[in-house]
Amino acid sequence: MKLSVIILNFNRPGFIKKDIIPSLNNNNNIDEIIISHGKKETKFEGGGYKVKHLHHYGEMNKKYGLTLRFLSGLESKNKHMIIMDDDIIPTTGTINTLFEKIQKDERIYGLYGRDIRNGYTVTNCFGEVPIILTRCLVTTKGMCQYFIDNYNNYEYEEIKKAKPFWNGEDILFSLLSIKKYNKLPISIELKHYNRYWNYLNIADSISVGGNHLSYRKMISDKFVDDLDIKQVIRNNTKVNYTKNQFLYFLTNSILIYYIFIIIFFSSIFIFRKKIKSKLKWIT
Repeated sequence: MKLSVIILNFNRPGFIKKDIIPSLNNNNNIDEIIISHGKKETKFEGGGYKVKHLHHYGEMNKKYGLTLRFLSGLESKNKHMIIMDDDIIPTTGTINTLFEKIQKDERIYGLYGRDIRNGYTVTNCFGEVPIILTRCLVTTKGMCQYFIDNYNNYEYEEIKKAKPFWNGEDILFSLLSIKKYNKLPISIELKHYNRYWNYLNIADSISVGGNHLSYRKMISDKFVDDLDIKQVIRNNTKVNYTKNQFLYFLTNSILIYYIFIIIFFSSIFIFRKKIKSKLKWIT
């Protein structure tokens, strides 16, 4: 058994080509990398024999929006797949762990969990949680089919007006998985690398904007009510511990290594300067 990987390409083709694909190509459990190109200006080809390109820009992107993640999953040749963002690199060990988990117990597993019992928050929760972000998760082709078969029933006016279209698809995917499997997804803290440029240029991130959090609170409440799973979530959510979103993201970023390097060399420079000052004073 092997894994497929699904990635939406829209604004960050360079990171996908130069960093993500080479890393995924090194994993023996992965034999297929599916790139869904939602923007003609950023599409690319190549990447090796494992890479399959889907040209979803134009009408396809207008019709499906962010749900293209799961439509792309239906193109996979494998039962199991990693769905991930275009600015994260899960380590080989992390991918292998997720793969092992889902083979033993079929449900969604991922790295970024959310608890919505008291409203949607951005705090990272680990344990059995209602929502796993599509930032990096493992799922099945069958779950992608289940989503595609059902998501139109929850295409509210707010979602039609959302930018990008179908913002909140990750929330519905997790909540639908609770209906399908009758158990909650599981969030696990595992090693990965976040794209450090996110801290310097966030204009291409869909989470930017003053109404992002309020929108996700509203949409998650509507999904839960319509799916009639509020009591299931309250009874079965088991959060083992939480981590601040910014700190969790930062500690898993290559940027943190640059910060340590800067601090290290700055300390050496300051130390040498103090030594020189003392030697001058002695002489």
